Amino acid sequence: ILTALYSLTGLLSVEEVAEMFGKSPETIYRMAQKRQIPSFMFGGSRCFDPSELAHWLIKKEPQLAVAARYFQKAA
Repeated sequence: ILTALYSLTGLLSVEEVAEMFGKSPETIYRMAQKRQIPSFMFGGSRCFDPSELAHWLIKKEPQLAVAARYFQKAA
């Protein structure tokens, strides 16, 4: 997930984040409303910055950063 997030440019929609994380859009939207996942409103739509999501994941699950570095070296 981290490798994918780092390679993305532009903002992500609720649906894109839901697909990436294997969750329903409703779950992602609820998490965003409760500020459990970093997001912001832009023009009336909930948006996600890929780099913010990557930093959030690293803080939440530090072992993901180690795994991402391993896969980047192997590629």
